[in-house]
Amino acid sequence: MNIASFEDLLAAAAAQEQPQRLLFAFSMAESAPGHVGQDAPQTLVPVMCADKPSGEVESFGQLAGEAAEIGAQWDMVMVSALAGEAGAQPAAATVEQALRRMLRAIREGQLEWMLAFDRQGRLLRPEPA
Repeated sequence: MNIASFEDLLAAAAAQEQPQRLLFAFSMAESAPGHVGQDAPQTLVPVMCADKPSGEVESFGQLAGEAAEIGAQWDMVMVSALAGEAGAQPAAATVEQALRRMLRAIREGQLEWMLAFDRQGRLLRPEPA
């Protein structure tokens, strides 16, 4: 399935044979160390993360609203999914490990396996590092 919007992501997760857990990493774009000015290269810095069963996420507006309640500043949210097994959601330890991998990948600029959405819920196409 081609994912062109947050709604497509939710539909793709719902269509999977096994239950899906969506992983979210809210991140800020900051100037790369040692660079200043408007044209300075940007790096992503994760500021918070969350995970939810795909059925608990109804829209990007809901997700952004929950993030706003926490009060953290963010520029984009990186998203990946983790499949369960035998009709059950992934184990908590597996989810925690996947979130840590995701945060490490963002810090290292390895974004090609995640989807990125801006604050308005538009799909972004980040350039590989």
